[in-house]
Amino acid sequence: MLTTIQRQIARDILGMFLISLTVITFLVMVIGVAREALNQGLDVLAVLRLIPYALPNALSFAVPGTALFSVCCVYGRMSAENELNAMQSVGVSPLPAMLPAIVITTLLSVATVGLINTAFTWGFHGVQHVVLSSVEHIAYGKLERDRTFQRGRFSLMVRDIEGRRLIDPRIAIRRVSGEPISIVAMEAVMTYDSTDEAIEMSLTNGCVTVPGRASFVFPDTHVQTIPLEIRPSYDLLTANPSHMPMTDLSPASIEQNLDIHRREGEIAVHAGFNILTARPENLLNAEALGRESSLINSRKRLKRLGTEIHRRWASGFTCLAMSMVGIPLAIRLKTSDTMTAFGIVFLPTIIVYYPIFALTLDMAKDGRIAPYGVWLANGVFATASLLMMRKIIYSPT
Repeated sequence: MLTTIQRQIARDILGMFLISLTVITFLVMVIGVAREALNQGLDVLAVLRLIPYALPNALSFAVPGTALFSVCCVYGRMSAENELNAMQSVGVSPLPAMLPAIVITTLLSVATVGLINTAFTWGFHGVQHVVLSSVEHIAYGKLERDRTFQRGRFSLMVRDIEGRRLIDPRIAIRRVSGEPISIVAMEAVMTYDSTDEAIEMSLTNGCVTVPGRASFVFPDTHVQTIPLEIRPSYDLLTANPSHMPMTDLSPASIEQNLDIHRREGEIAVHAGFNILTARPENLLNAEALGRESSLINSRKRLKRLGTEIHRRWASGFTCLAMSMVGIPLAIRLKTSDTMTAFGIVFLPTIIVYYPIFALTLDMAKDGRIAPYGVWLANGVFATASLLMMRKIIYSPT
């Protein structure tokens, strides 16, 4: 059962948090997302379609800092007005007054994990879809400015633009396997095919060349379809771990382990066969090296899968780690100047927390430390906060 003072502290924190989160998220969306999208050539309608997909990512960044700001405001004011000293003077520990912030930021941390998971999966693919569907508008805008446009393996240069007509277009299409395709024409019109997620070029009076293979001239109109993005069917063995739902990470790790055992068996069988048949030169041929490379990549992906789930949970609980440090520091500062308190408290998170988190994340992905090593920064902050809270409780100022 919450006491009166705990309910009041919780209301103050939540009120400050909601107001600050609204303002900060609005600034992030308008100044960051919308401005960058417009600079990249998206029209206003595309920017509006982009906002729902970009919102989870913006919120996941804004929530930890906003929670820290709210905690600093509330506990800095309480300390400056000697409310905590008054509690201790009558024998009441300040710990119960800290519990509302700890409970609230714990719940916010769990919510942030969900936001991160949504941003990495639904949000990422949604942004990609919006940008892809606006590629025609982006391409014409960039061609008008720079006379060049490139997307993936497709590049286009023009001499001039008249309305939608591209004058003297030169197209290069780099293929994954095989020679690149070069197309030169007198004029062209570009349209986007949403069904196939491809650009259709209606070319007039031109020539298509595949160096060393073939070449043909077309005096009339030739339609060339250029896929912008090939989306393979979702597979636990090939999907990017950063953009997989958390529910798929464990099954993907199991599949990846099975794949590693299969590849190790293939290498052992081929090595044994070549030794028995006295063909040692085949142990280091291109095929054998390719199998070894595939095994190395499979092991790397397994490490990334193991790290990814810890990464998302540790990133989400940044909110709790930062706020737990903010509570005792704001109390010690004894100032009602919220910006000063926030600036002083936020500085350690920039200097200490994020470098440790980035370092341990890279080391975990490379397999130099265990996947749960990404929790080190959270552990350091939690330990420091508990020590500072203990000092406040048992050594009041």
